[in-house]
Amino acid sequence: MKRILISVVLIFQISLVHAMDHQKLSAIVIHDPWIRTAPPNAPMLGLFMKIRNNTNQDIRLVSVQATGYVRAELHRTINHNGIMKMQKQSFMPISAQGDLDLKPGSWHIMLIGPEIAPKEGDTSMIYLEFDNGTTQTIHVQVGKGKIMMKHNHYTY
Repeated sequence: MKRILISVVLIFQISLVHAMDHQKLSAIVIHDPWIRTAPPNAPMLGLFMKIRNNTNQDIRLVSVQATGYVRAELHRTINHNGIMKMQKQSFMPISAQGDLDLKPGSWHIMLIGPEIAPKEGDTSMIYLEFDNGTTQTIHVQVGKGKIMMKHNHYTY
């Protein structure tokens, strides 16, 4: 009887640790990442995705790096006196239990100075850093829009 009780307690502890690890891993979920195609001589490309914050605290995307580009910047398109302008941002806020949509004409990431002109179907590795200490790496494909990336998501 003592062995059975010890076995049950061990199984419960293992299940609890696994559940806590899964909760940590799924705190931030990246959905449908894609890089917009551009002409071969384009000096920059847009990176879009949906970021889901499954935590109970507001977080910020504070940094991004991308393989194959000189640099990457956080941007937001704003209406300034009737003129749409892209403005560099120091962070992107993601509310607790909320989503941030990076999409054309809104929040987005600018990939500046491609080392080689990317073609449709090419992939870049993107490194995301959040202010809660989380970092994530995703592989993102160049394409014409979300349709090509439908049902693709990364869970962390």
